[in-house]
Amino acid sequence: MNDSVTAGPRSTLGERFKTLAAETPPPFEALARVQAVRIPWGHILLALLVTRAVWLAIALWGDHSYLHAMAQFDGSWFKGIMTRGYDVEARGMSDGDAANWAFFPLYPALLWLVTLGGQLDPELMGVLLSNALLAVALGLGCRYLAITRPGAPLLLFVWLAASMPYSFYFSALYSESLFWLLCLASLIDWRCQRTGRVMLWTLLLSMTRATGVFWVIAMGIELVARLRLRAFTELWRRPDWLLIGVVGPLGLFLFMALLYHRTGDALAFSHVQISWGREMGNPLTNLIEGLSYWQSAPETLRPAWQASMALVGVGLIGWLGVQRRWLEMGLAGFTLFVPLATGLDAIPRYMIGMPVFVLALHDLLARLPRTLAWGLVMLGALANLWLVENWYDTVFWLV
Repeated sequence: MNDSVTAGPRSTLGERFKTLAAETPPPFEALARVQAVRIPWGHILLALLVTRAVWLAIALWGDHSYLHAMAQFDGSWFKGIMTRGYDVEARGMSDGDAANWAFFPLYPALLWLVTLGGQLDPELMGVLLSNALLAVALGLGCRYLAITRPGAPLLLFVWLAASMPYSFYFSALYSESLFWLLCLASLIDWRCQRTGRVMLWTLLLSMTRATGVFWVIAMGIELVARLRLRAFTELWRRPDWLLIGVVGPLGLFLFMALLYHRTGDALAFSHVQISWGREMGNPLTNLIEGLSYWQSAPETLRPAWQASMALVGVGLIGWLGVQRRWLEMGLAGFTLFVPLATGLDAIPRYMIGMPVFVLALHDLLARLPRTLAWGLVMLGALANLWLVENWYDTVFWLV
């Protein structure tokens, strides 16, 4: 299952692409790299403290409550699940047809634990929880870089993830930080072939967000891409791989059982999406239609911007494919195109919520001159401050 970079002159475009192919180390080598890497915990804590202090200062300057702002929108749904559980019937939003069934249970369960069953302030504890989860996730990200991208600039990754546009989601009462932690843990253990742990992480992923189910599918894509037809015979020799495919989606099935017991509809998490205007369609049509707004109605910024971000996502998926990072490409592809099939809303959030998009962006930045790469990270951090200010003003297109 190894793809190694071949040195030497190349004469064709296809052969040049092969020089970009990422090395996939054998499990024993991956484990050795994990154990050898020095995680820059000081920079992780410093990046989180500096960025969050700036966001807090913006809130105070604008006379906003930082904690309340970080618990708005989806955060209020998670708080509701923590305090009263899942709704029996729809009642939310202006039409009364929304419910908290769209939000998966693992993050509100953790929120319930850290608030000691609701005795402590959920907004304060939720912000602390999300940032603590992110700190661990960044440490895991450094480990994964050491396995798959030896020599990659770890500090660039840390500051990019902590400050880039939309990174404020990682401080909110949202499940993004938890999803990052579980996803990166599963990627590390898959490379080290610690399949028992992969089963646990993927089960928890599918209890965190619907996109967590895609991990198992992306694993299958990688096996077929690397082993080709031999992948199917190899599965019979590796029952632990088959068990990942069985156990991984189990978190979703448990959530479906809970919803069936509560509402009588095991697919309530999907059916309720219509309350937010999400219906299945053609992702390509949605993308082209959104991009057309730049020309036909440039004053209507929201769909044009969301579609442009999706186009960036397509480029990052292609870049992962060029590098033959099949598992990461599969995760990114499903994370983008399945939500895109239901509309353009929240596309940037879906992208930032899946760490492989950030890894792909980091790959590109790491190929630039150091000064330029850090300059672009700083520009992204400045752009994020504008987004943070809009978040405090409850601009709905940031939900």
